[in-house]
Amino acid sequence: MADQRRTPETHRLMIYFGLVYFAQGIGQAGALISQPLMFYLKSLELTTDQVAGLLAVLTVPWIIKPAYGLLSDFIPLCGYRRKSYLFVMNGLAAGGFLWLTGLTTPNMIVLALLLTALGIASSDVLVDALMVENGQKTGLIKQFQSQQWMWFNIAAITSGVVGGWLSQVLSPAGALHTAALIVAGAPAAVVIATTFLVREEKSRLDLGALRSTSHGLMSAIKSRTLWIVAGFLAFWNFTPSFGTPLFYHMVDHLNFEQYFIGQLTAIASVGAVIGAFVYRRYLADRYPNKTLVYLSIVLGSGTTLAYLLLVNKTSAVILYFTTGILSMIPMLTLLSLAAAVCPPQAAGFTFAGLMSIYNAAGQLSQVTGAYLYERLFHQNITPLIIVAGVFTLGAFVIVPFLPKTDVNKTDVDAATTVEARGT
Repeated sequence: MADQRRTPETHRLMIYFGLVYFAQGIGQAGALISQPLMFYLKSLELTTDQVAGLLAVLTVPWIIKPAYGLLSDFIPLCGYRRKSYLFVMNGLAAGGFLWLTGLTTPNMIVLALLLTALGIASSDVLVDALMVENGQKTGLIKQFQSQQWMWFNIAAITSGVVGGWLSQVLSPAGALHTAALIVAGAPAAVVIATTFLVREEKSRLDLGALRSTSHGLMSAIKSRTLWIVAGFLAFWNFTPSFGTPLFYHMVDHLNFEQYFIGQLTAIASVGAVIGAFVYRRYLADRYPNKTLVYLSIVLGSGTTLAYLLLVNKTSAVILYFTTGILSMIPMLTLLSLAAAVCPPQAAGFTFAGLMSIYNAAGQLSQVTGAYLYERLFHQNITPLIIVAGVFTLGAFVIVPFLPKTDVNKTDVDAATTVEARGT
């Protein structure tokens, strides 16, 4: 029997979320421009911890995500809470990428990327707010999430191949500038998709709406469940990262070509698309969140430790494909868990707040991992992988305190939801 939750409106939203996340899979700093950027900075003889420190500022727009959600929840722009902001901020991102095409100094490059990150991060908040608002109404949060991340990873396949190819055939500066020019089209695509696919009624600021939203915001801040989930997300993503060290390790110790490294990224993304499908088809509606969280911890630690097997190109292909599949289950589980605790009247702020905590912990893990690799482990990646894999298992301690409810069946933290409605 057909799913009664599926309507023309939800179908249009499915298309929109897929298109927007495809554009983000091209446009984010960690996407198509990532490898050309790393290639260029490495050509300047920067060490891994120097690169991690330089790029750390790019996380700031993602850390202050609650500000974007709060602004759009409270103050409509030109009569709209979402659409107008999406137009403006994606225009800012496109401008930043176009500016970058003429830059060569690391600090100015980072400044241009900071503008793009500001535009894309705020756009991400607005789209996530649409997802949470509509997902809670329809009971399709998990389906919306998997749709978003499936298309994000389809874009990542393209990003990996193109980014690796540019780094292989062009000079470091040429690869970076060409990538920036290509990526400038991604935020423009979001503007077009928003124009044709988002149906939003005009809003205006009034005291009643302000009180209602403020009440929902205060309820979210006071929610014990919310803070437990926030703590879990922070602990999970703080695991010492070996992202930048791994790039240096593959270039300096394994002698992988730039194009092959890009292909590995694409291969991992192919696996991630499969993982998103598996989650959506076989896991999302069949198991409660807590069960999926336990599974996620095991998979997270296992996929991390699997990098100890990275010794040549054959093992790299197998490893990246397998971990690409398995890594999507923890990713989608954690995002669904975060979405479940958002009160409807302050969805943008709350979800953005949780994601800012998640991103801040992730950036701290990048800096910590690069420091350990460069200063403590003397460019030996093996002990860093072991530390990261074991650290992930510590998340088991927090799981018993997480909410037991399932996002598609009941409200998580019913008291918070009732307070958010002002009843």
